[in-house]
Amino acid sequence: MSIWSQVTGPARAHWRRALSPAGVAIAAWGNELHETPYRWAGLSLFIGGLLLIKRGITSWEGFTDGWQAHKRIRRWTAFQTPEWERRWWALKITAWGLIAFRYTVYPLFLSDRIVAAPDQLLSHERDALQMLAFSFMFPLFTRWIQPKESLLERLEGRILRAMASRTLAKFNAASAAAVLLYTAPSMFSPNNVKVLPALAVTIGIATVVATHKMWTRYRKLCTQAHKNIQILIRVLEKPAGEIENQSAIQDAWDAVELDLRTRADTGYGFGARFVPEKVTAALGEALETAWKGLPSHQEARDQAIADLQTILDVCARRIDSVA
Repeated sequence: MSIWSQVTGPARAHWRRALSPAGVAIAAWGNELHETPYRWAGLSLFIGGLLLIKRGITSWEGFTDGWQAHKRIRRWTAFQTPEWERRWWALKITAWGLIAFRYTVYPLFLSDRIVAAPDQLLSHERDALQMLAFSFMFPLFTRWIQPKESLLERLEGRILRAMASRTLAKFNAASAAAVLLYTAPSMFSPNNVKVLPALAVTIGIATVVATHKMWTRYRKLCTQAHKNIQILIRVLEKPAGEIENQSAIQDAWDAVELDLRTRADTGYGFGARFVPEKVTAALGEALETAWKGLPSHQEARDQAIADLQTILDVCARRIDSVA
């Protein structure tokens, strides 16, 4: 390996970690420009900073796993007992619920505040920025609080929290867009408070349509995954050792794996996967052991069927064959 590769290798491998602190700095700069004549440039910088934070935050996952001091502290702490784990989980889910409730009702009172003080445009823009920040950060907060253990047993709650957080994010983003659409022309004509009812109705319809589409997509995913998992379980229950059966297991697993890796709350490269990647990887390893007839293949087959049945039960509650 050349000296240049030795020097630049770590930089190429970890350069994305610089995106998060850069995003914080850019968002802070945009916030400072908010009360200046360059407020729209500040808004662009603020949103761009949030996007950089979101893009770079995943590269920090597992950053401290190799630190010996971190491992010792975690081993010494008295808060690793099941009782404290339950308390910590209850605290996180309570905080999640309180934040979700606050930003469910927060946009509902904006119209009254705007009507009461239509000339306070800077205050209304701050409200819009706050809702935009919430729409970016709340799904990330939801992913952070998700339990790291008993992934299959808590699968349904995990997905429903992800869907609820994405719904609230859409609602707040739409409300922020409405406020910005109101404040921009109000800078030139202060009598634009008359457009508020039309904006509220438009935003309400857009939010309902977007939410309905997202939940319909989720029901379609559950229906498709339910059908494909049933096919895979039937194939696994056939006698092992036949070459045709091995090929059928591989084909059925390929279809199921696509469903499990699909983002449940979005159709893009971000969002919550239908099943956590750790569970999907473990299922793939178990099924590979089963179809190759490796040692302990019967135990791996039984465990895979049990895990698939758990996912099947979650899907069965959201089946909609006409969605």
